[in-house]
Amino acid sequence: MAVLTAVPFMSLAKTPGLRVGSAKVDITPPINELAPPFTSINDPVFARAVMIDNGAARSVLVILDVPTIAAPIAADLVRDIAKAARINESNVLLGTSHTHNVMRVDYDGPSIIPGSTKLVERVKAATDKAVKEAEASLQPARVGVGRGDMNLIANRNEWFPAQSRFIDGIDRDRTQPINSKVGVIAFQDLQGKPLAFIINYAVEPVLMDNVKTEISGDLPGAVSRYIEGRLGEKVVAMFTIGAAGTPLYRSHPDPYYGQSDPRAIMSAYGTLLGEEVIETARAIRDFKSDIMIGGERDVLTCPGKRTTPLNLRKMCAHEPGSSLPACSFTTADAAPVSLSMGALKVGDVTMVQTDANVTPALGAKLAQLSPVSNTWVVALTFGPMRFVVDEAAYPLNTYEATASWAKAGCAEAGYLDKSLGLIDRLASSARK
Repeated sequence: MAVLTAVPFMSLAKTPGLRVGSAKVDITPPINELAPPFTSINDPVFARAVMIDNGAARSVLVILDVPTIAAPIAADLVRDIAKAARINESNVLLGTSHTHNVMRVDYDGPSIIPGSTKLVERVKAATDKAVKEAEASLQPARVGVGRGDMNLIANRNEWFPAQSRFIDGIDRDRTQPINSKVGVIAFQDLQGKPLAFIINYAVEPVLMDNVKTEISGDLPGAVSRYIEGRLGEKVVAMFTIGAAGTPLYRSHPDPYYGQSDPRAIMSAYGTLLGEEVIETARAIRDFKSDIMIGGERDVLTCPGKRTTPLNLRKMCAHEPGSSLPACSFTTADAAPVSLSMGALKVGDVTMVQTDANVTPALGAKLAQLSPVSNTWVVALTFGPMRFVVDEAAYPLNTYEATASWAKAGCAEAGYLDKSLGLIDRLASSARK
């Protein structure tokens, strides 16, 4: 096999044509490897890979159906993916679907969601296999970009007038920004048959969060499985997380209304979003086979802080008679924290990647400032910063502001400056 020289970007010269390959590998842990509280499997989880090669450069995207990947392990995976694909690390996008119903890709240790050394090894092997299978399946292709819309999410910061504060919930009054657009990159063969999809939607996948004992890919897994099942198992549907809000419909126990079935809600979301992706792809008229691809990377470092308590219903309250402490927030200085960032260009789409959650307000600001109309926020592997928060959120003590480990005065300006710089560097490379 010929060795492909690692290059971060291609010139504007004509190339031999686009090739695309994709693969998915099951990473569902066996029952005897489940860490508490997990005891059963509701639905399988996967590592999905898409390789894009235009003859002069290639990029690889890998999304894992897991909640988080510890930063050192994520760095190892990026290095290993780049080595297997013979590309620069800047041309690798690694993320998670952020399902809360799988162990973390981290070594054994106590946490809200447990880590699992055995899952780490399973994920490493599956990622390597998925990248190699994606390369083996490379075939001539063309690509189109579409944008759908599904009003299934809201901002997670809910305003409580009686307490004059925000709390983590569902913003049904629509006082806070949210992006309901569904980004779709559709790959097809030269006859028009679907090969793979890259999907972007701004949702925190917590539909199965109340079923804490069951392994599940949650909403992203349901969407991917629906599309793959409907179009054939060789099609790979990769779900990426945008500047996330919360699902409008969730399963909460209520003494009068009862509790809905989270599995039914997950299935409904999978069907509706899956159909929107397919119909959006069907409506694309401009498919190309001579696109530019490439990537850039950077790191943002901010002064650190810790805020207590977190602004969650289970952590604090202002209701009279509550057994929880009052939501009186205290912030202390801490060690500086870093945000790993990257920008990956796939034709008309530029994906700005971070290893932390990005708030919807900040994602909206990036979209407004970016010179690229199809600018996607793609998160996350959950690195040291945890959340990248817009400056206005800090004095409001939103959940994201209390959970962020970046001190006020750095994250918004730094994130926007670095993101726009990455986008500009990609554009400059394209002009050369």
